[in-house]
Amino acid sequence: MKRNIYVFFAIFLFFLAIPLTNALDTSLKVYDYADLLTDGEEATLKSEVQKYIDAYDMDMVLLTTSENPYSDPYDYAADFYDENGFGKNQYKDGVLFIIDRTQGYNDVYMLTTGEAIRVYDDNRIDSILDDIAEVKEEGYYQMFHAFIESSSFYASKGVAPSNKDTHLTKNGDLAYNRKFPWFPFGLISIIVSSVIVGILVAKNKMVKQATSASLYLEKGSVNYTRKEDRFLHTNTSSVYIGSSSSSSGGSGRVGGSSTRSSHSGTSHGGGGRRM
Repeated sequence: MKRNIYVFFAIFLFFLAIPLTNALDTSLKVYDYADLLTDGEEATLKSEVQKYIDAYDMDMVLLTTSENPYSDPYDYAADFYDENGFGKNQYKDGVLFIIDRTQGYNDVYMLTTGEAIRVYDDNRIDSILDDIAEVKEEGYYQMFHAFIESSSFYASKGVAPSNKDTHLTKNGDLAYNRKFPWFPFGLISIIVSSVIVGILVAKNKMVKQATSASLYLEKGSVNYTRKEDRFLHTNTSSVYIGSSSSSSGGSGRVGGSSTRSSHSGTSHGGGGRRM
């Protein structure tokens, strides 16, 4: 009986230890599952990645694979980032760059999460991918190095101009800031003012202009002994009533960043291409 208890306890400990032995060391930051880099290159890239993390308070992960079960590098990259708990701060801020060799090509993808979505809009991601494409003939290390350098350059500039009027919701989704609708209220004010002015002008035109002083006197109240008009001078005053006119000109994408939801429901930005 005791032997059965020991066997059961040993099996229990074995299965309990499986998640621990399979847990990913998230401090490595460089995961070369396709074996595209040397040990020395991995160590150098890890050092460069850590400098990025310390400087910009966002996570960075470099990944290669030759066994992507999905048809899209995005799905593999997003699952890898989400399921292993990468990211910093409340919104899991960070970027991941993957080189996927499953199809025999260099299918690359840059994944953004949290505040990184606001920093790296679609235009900036395209520019980063352009920088990587320029050095692809120099090898995989240079491709990763170019990614880090270009990503650091744009991170130093902060939020992309196209995303200045955006924020992250409590769920980490990108949304527009709410603005007071000044234009509609301004337009309504102009219309109301124009109507009031029009009414006042119309009322003014309804008053008949007096052409003789006798119109202001009661008939028979004044007796003239002699009638004589002497023209001395004229005094004409004028008021200019001017006119005024005014004229007014007018998914997965918020601001300048396109976003997608991963299998875990997390919102990610990013972009990729085949090189």
